[in-house]
Amino acid sequence: MMKGIIALDIDGTTTVPGQPITQEVVSYLKNLTRDKWQLLFITGRTLHGSQELLSDLPFPYFLAVQNGAIILDMPSKKIVSRKYLHKSIIPMMHEICDGEPTDFVIFAGCERQDFSYYRPQYFSDELRKYINARAATFRETWRTVQSFDELDFDEFPSVKCFGLHHPSLKVAQRIEKQLGLHVPVIRDPFNSEYFVVQATHSEVSKGHALRTLQELLSNDGVVIAAGDDYNDCTMLDAADIKVVMATAPADMLMRADIVAPPAEQHGLIAGLNAAIVMAQSWPGRQDTQQLLKSLGD
Repeated sequence: MMKGIIALDIDGTTTVPGQPITQEVVSYLKNLTRDKWQLLFITGRTLHGSQELLSDLPFPYFLAVQNGAIILDMPSKKIVSRKYLHKSIIPMMHEICDGEPTDFVIFAGCERQDFSYYRPQYFSDELRKYINARAATFRETWRTVQSFDELDFDEFPSVKCFGLHHPSLKVAQRIEKQLGLHVPVIRDPFNSEYFVVQATHSEVSKGHALRTLQELLSNDGVVIAAGDDYNDCTMLDAADIKVVMATAPADMLMRADIVAPPAEQHGLIAGLNAAIVMAQSWPGRQDTQQLLKSLGD
């Protein structure tokens, strides 16, 4: 019987940003699955980009990509949940980015080989060089278009913008206000001087992905989550026990039950060990509900 779910961010939590998962962490996670824990990796990356980092995992797991827009049963790659944006947002996205150094990039999803589409002429020279170097490093396939009218599909999991901190926050706030999308802003794993704005459907977030899997698996066990940046906040909020990496922003550390050492030190292992000890005295979900009800009475 499943003990519970452990939900993990990838870059900066499970791995050093941009690097494959180490054998020490692989062995540790394999033992967790043998001990009846269900693992769920949730990332802003594409399926292709995630697989490159998780390719050494020798056990079944669930993977939520594009901040949870798609949830897959791995290694079969069977899609168990998906919720996409519609192309009707494109004109408004154009208006939001108009006059900014950044335009937006459309990420097409694993059904379309994880191709990304962008209009180079709408990026500043500096940002265009940056995103091209970033795409090459992450081995993403970006295709240039003069207009998004050239696209032959109507739905896609996410759009991304890139830039320095203040312009990124301004763009994110406009998207959130005018389109009502979920729009976390995180440090770019490629270069911490830049930030990534990733917009998804209003009902897509790492927290939604975790709750969706709980429902699919009818999980009554404890839920542990570990993350290191702002797109992990909803996932942490959905968990019973929250592990936050020491490299996370200061205000995220405030919400942690456990602060784990950095990924460079395999801190996830120490963090999850502490969480599992805490979980041993954690009441079952039904017991928790009964306790809350009795307190209310």
